Amino acid sequence: MDFFNSLFFSDTDIEDLGMIMEFKDIERYCPRYIPYNSSDYETVAFNGTCLQGFFTSLQTSLRRFNQWEEILYTTVYIIISVAAVIGNGLVILAVVRKKSMRTNRNVLILNLAFSNLILAITNIPFLWLPSIDFEFPYSRFFCKFANVLPGSNVYCSTLTISVMAIDRYYSVKKLKMASNRKQCFHAIGVSLIIWFLSFILSLPLLLYYDTSILYVMKEIKVFDPNGEELTRSYGWRQCRLAATRSSFLDINTQSIQLMMSILQVVFLYVVPLFVLSIFNVKLTRFLKTNANKMSKVRAPSKREDSSIRPESMNSSLKHTANSLHSPSMPSIRSSIDRNPNNRRTSRTTSLLIAMAGSYAALWFPFTLITFLLDFDLVNDQEYVGLVERIDQTCKMVSMLSICVNPFLYGFLNTNFRHEFTEIYYRYIRCQTKLPRPARYPHDCSSIGQHRNDSVYNDETTLISTIRQNTVTPRISTVTPKNFRGSIRVGSVGKVLEDRIVLDDEIDKDSFV
Repeated sequence: MDFFNSLFFSDTDIEDLGMIMEFKDIERYCPRYIPYNSSDYETVAFNGTCLQGFFTSLQTSLRRFNQWEEILYTTVYIIISVAAVIGNGLVILAVVRKKSMRTNRNVLILNLAFSNLILAITNIPFLWLPSIDFEFPYSRFFCKFANVLPGSNVYCSTLTISVMAIDRYYSVKKLKMASNRKQCFHAIGVSLIIWFLSFILSLPLLLYYDTSILYVMKEIKVFDPNGEELTRSYGWRQCRLAATRSSFLDINTQSIQLMMSILQVVFLYVVPLFVLSIFNVKLTRFLKTNANKMSKVRAPSKREDSSIRPESMNSSLKHTANSLHSPSMPSIRSSIDRNPNNRRTSRTTSLLIAMAGSYAALWFPFTLITFLLDFDLVNDQEYVGLVERIDQTCKMVSMLSICVNPFLYGFLNTNFRHEFTEIYYRYIRCQTKLPRPARYPHDCSSIGQHRNDSVYNDETTLISTIRQNTVTPRISTVTPKNFRGSIRVGSVGKVLEDRIVLDDEIDKDSFV
């Protein structure tokens, strides 16, 4: 208990005497007109009003940014925070409001949105406002809390993105489409483990960040406006890394800084980017292989169609021509005019590249500048102001990830887009969304309507759905050549055995 009281609630600050001014330096700003070699040179009091004015002007000159820069940075941070709160709030609402959205993958998306939401709320008061002024205006507890909370949320976001990449790959590869209660509890357990690891990684921020007083003038005798002689000290409270006050955790500041820098580089950039790159590349190869297998499986159906009698072929072609000219059949025309496999593979590859590329682009500047500053590779006093602005800009760029993540992992997901549309109609327009037009009964894209998860459904539901669409046609018993309604259930079983999990018209982005 004594350790925690000294860690959080001690009223004393660590003293830093590195900027103490000598009497002859103070004399130049507030002269007392006493000879330097006089015996009472250090005992005669200064004018308190003069010293206070000098200290105030010194504090103003040490502000990191000018007025216009503060307005610009504050405006950008507000825009980022508001956009992140709206985006992540919609993702959380979409998962919480409907039971069918509470799947194992959506639990991870919910965890990512929750950590980003906390970071968006604490972004301005905890990260930006304390960096404007040279003095830290808050308490010692707030100094520790303001560092460990954003730090743990950043670690949680990066670790969740890594786990989602791994889960996405193995779910598609092993055909774990459906999501049950057990899998959801597993996802909740994984999320709790991620939060625990995030807190452990940010523990140095809790232990070694502390408030310290950076003195400029210490125990100087001054005359107040009433003429009374007082002893005062002038300095600024700062929140920064400092040697711990506990005896069994005594580590010097430089070692702490190096340790934290290495942790940030490894767990905020190297590990997530490595996991995203490896598993997204593996998933892209897997989907391309399955697309090639799908093309080979469909080849026999073309040979079977060529053996149809001429009379049946003529009637089929007539019906096909009439159907293709119908305005209600756009999906058939597009599936014949374009190659869906290439279209799907290209879109999938683009999304996976966007996930890894956006993370690399947004976090690289912050990781680089932090590494350079922590290892004193950028310590030229002539460019201190420029380095401060570059550092703040890099932090701002990295904060853009809390706006990009809801878009990549939520808005590009078909099921989430449908939920967002329902939320818009229900809560904004206060009306029920009109039902979608009926799909063509032979179109296997109706499989997407039966999915319980945001990836795919299980094998049983997939086969039964295609049986329903094949056995009970409503428009015609004769289907166009190469149309999926003519695919037999037996061939679908072979497809599933070969782990071919994508169909032409299934939503291409639903596995994200």
